[in-house]
Amino acid sequence: MKRLIFTVIISSISVLLFGQNDTISSYVVASAGGDTTVNGVSVSWTLGEVAIETIATSDSSIILTQGFQQGYFEITSIGEPLSNDFELKIYPNPASEYIYIDLTSKNIKSMLVEIYNMEGKLVYNKKYESLSGPSQISLNGLNSNQYILRVSESSGKVLQTFKLIKR
Repeated sequence: MKRLIFTVIISSISVLLFGQNDTISSYVVASAGGDTTVNGVSVSWTLGEVAIETIATSDSSIILTQGFQQGYFEITSIGEPLSNDFELKIYPNPASEYIYIDLTSKNIKSMLVEIYNMEGKLVYNKKYESLSGPSQISLNGLNSNQYILRVSESSGKVLQTFKLIKR
């Protein structure tokens, strides 16, 4: 009986100490790989590695996605629009500094954009009256996280909802 209680206590402590990681790291056991350095630029590679990180310059002129296979993707639209009398584009998503919302419609003249954090708290709310081209939204005040972006008509009718990823 003492041995059972001791095992349960040790197991519980192990889970509490080592089972609370915030991230899950990708790793691979590969059959080939290598690295080289030329003129101060170092490149290492592994055959069969999935994409684990994307690095970009501040102006996004150079983008490097590490890994061989691009097997990881994220779904960013939540549900299909209820109507087909408009076209709504949100880009880029994932984003780091800005997103653009482009609503094309003959009938809709204004839109309400709301961004909610994952706790359901409203973190951005703005009405756009003129829809002549994409509207730019700055994400600088938001932490790197996932958000829910909802676009509605001025009457309150929800046009479409997206999962927004801020890097």
